[in-house]
Amino acid sequence: MQEIDFNKIQNELLAFTKTEVSKFLAAHPDEVFYAFAFDCNAEDAEVNLCFNTESAFSTLLAESQSGKYKASYQTVEQINELRYNTGDWEYQSFATTYVLSEEELFGDGEDDDHEETEDDEGPANELTQNLLLHFSKTLVEFTKTEEYQKIHKTPDFKIFCIDHDENLDEAELRMSSFS
Repeated sequence: MQEIDFNKIQNELLAFTKTEVSKFLAAHPDEVFYAFAFDCNAEDAEVNLCFNTESAFSTLLAESQSGKYKASYQTVEQINELRYNTGDWEYQSFATTYVLSEEELFGDGEDDDHEETEDDEGPANELTQNLLLHFSKTLVEFTKTEEYQKIHKTPDFKIFCIDHDENLDEAELRMSSFS
């Protein structure tokens, strides 16, 4: 596997985020957001940009609390899990980038059939963890930009970088190491 330039990845991801958030905000000038997230599939070097609004969440919560699975959305913990589940957000994946090519991720194709397991401590798992760290660091850097300042935010606005198979606590713990 070739050497990965994480600084280049961070610079390109930051530029992508600034550009896409600027475009998004121009298209949604009157909306106020309670959260912005990098929703990642780090195993594939994928980063999805996501926003949600209080009104969209209120609608989702009302539907969830009155539907077939209403028992699953009653406690504060369950409500927060729904609130920060980017897959349910109104603006889930409004922009997507892949920070590495398949060749950079998988090499020359010899290992394409290799299935990662949750306990796999191989190079791919290490790369996934490194990517998540650099994605999180980039998101913290984004908070220092002019584009970030232009976001209409609720007082409790939250940013986080979350991988598809982790929970918010894990994502926030990783983010806290950079703030």
